[in-house]
Amino acid sequence: MNHTGETEQKHEKVAAFLTQRGYRVATCTIDNSDYVFNAAYVPMLAAHDSSAQRLRLEYLSYASAEIDYYAGLSKQIFGYEPPQVMLLHDNRLNADTIGQLLALFEKKHYKFVSLNRAQADPAYQIPDTYITKYGPMWGYRWAAERGVKVNGRLEPEPPEWIVHYGKHP
Repeated sequence: MNHTGETEQKHEKVAAFLTQRGYRVATCTIDNSDYVFNAAYVPMLAAHDSSAQRLRLEYLSYASAEIDYYAGLSKQIFGYEPPQVMLLHDNRLNADTIGQLLALFEKKHYKFVSLNRAQADPAYQIPDTYITKYGPMWGYRWAAERGVKVNGRLEPEPPEWIVHYGKHP
């Protein structure tokens, strides 16, 4: 979950471990909480719950709002929007909606590029020195590194009925 260590020592050990093995962190700039939606979606499908269609629509609406939120966050931090990298988990919901999800980006006039090309942007060259016990998206890390105040409470939250269903199907 983007967690890289809650102490400087742990953070450095994680970085060294990855570097020694030739790995590079794929910095993620957009989170759409797909795992929260999927936790409700899979039991809905198993129960033949007609709410699954509503959930898919809510998921796409939420993903659209998150794309917009993180675009604005990037502009607040950098004054421009660097190429974005959306975190998507390999799950049933994304398998069922990937075409519609990608179409959201096209509708918003994004162009698809390789991870290497996206991470060639200067924003991605900012060293990862953010120490926290959580793993926030990189926009929040970059804001902290650059001393830019952001209000994370403005970020949309998944609908409560979906969060609840995912915990208590």
